[in-house]
Amino acid sequence: MPDIDGGHIFLTLLAPVKLGDVLHPQGHISTHSHILREELANLPTAAQSPVSITTGLNSPFSRCRRTHFLRMFLIDQPMWNGRDPCNPLVNAAMGVDPLVHQTYDVLSRPWLVLSADIDRRPDEADNGLRSWAEGLWNTSEAEMRAVFSHCHGFEAETAGAFADYLARCQIETTMSFNDYWQGRPPLKGESIRRIAIGTLALAAGVAALVWFLLKPASLWWLLPILLVGLGAALAFTIWNLWTKGKKAFPAAPDSDLPSVLKSLHVQQRFAFFAEAVQGTEPEVLFRSFGQFLADVRPEDLTSPTQVPGVIRSDGVELVEHKAVQPKRVVL
Repeated sequence: MPDIDGGHIFLTLLAPVKLGDVLHPQGHISTHSHILREELANLPTAAQSPVSITTGLNSPFSRCRRTHFLRMFLIDQPMWNGRDPCNPLVNAAMGVDPLVHQTYDVLSRPWLVLSADIDRRPDEADNGLRSWAEGLWNTSEAEMRAVFSHCHGFEAETAGAFADYLARCQIETTMSFNDYWQGRPPLKGESIRRIAIGTLALAAGVAALVWFLLKPASLWWLLPILLVGLGAALAFTIWNLWTKGKKAFPAAPDSDLPSVLKSLHVQQRFAFFAEAVQGTEPEVLFRSFGQFLADVRPEDLTSPTQVPGVIRSDGVELVEHKAVQPKRVVL
């Protein structure tokens, strides 16, 4: 899958961590990877539990209103899963010594990994990746500087320089997680029958063209010419399917971050409303629901809405939706 899929940017970064020792002002010696782990551990997490909510702190990445998910962690060495499975009889016959270790991957240094799911901006040249990076720096410069200052080659002093550094560290995201399609995306499928008919028709056309260009004197040339046409048609069909399979999914409806936050807010407020109006008369329920719509404003994505970085809309003032009694008119 590509870096762009389902209307989102799936960003993956690998930043090399600096080698060497670090002398602290207190006199003790540490390493960049150790300090970097401390910086990552000290970053506030999203307010998604009673403990984190009571701290009053939120993740610095919640300040950027295009970030759905973001994770940062350190990789020292890849995991070794043990020797590759093999047949001991074959090894004995070939003289393989099981005491000699097999080859395994080794990293030259620790690497900082950043993976993020970001709202795409198709009106911008790079789908909005650079503007997202600059916005991240402008809203969280202190945190980003504390983390990336321990990465090799990082010398950013401006939002533009920070975006350039992230671009140098970006690698292709080969397996993105498309999380907002509830049903089947409107993709145009390919049937086996249509592929077969198209391949045979293309093969016949290529064979006829080759026959016309070569103008062989004998019919014995017909079979190899047909085989050439069929091979060319199969190659084109495989290339066509491969190209279509690499295309990004279209954007799911209402899958941008403001719409998702608004949906969560409406969902939770509706649960409170449903609890408050249990057992009320139809006329009371009707008037109460009208007041609920006026308070929540489902079409307004800006306010009221859920605060980024929280699992509940506790960042918005709670409004108790009580049943609205109808006014009695005396005639």
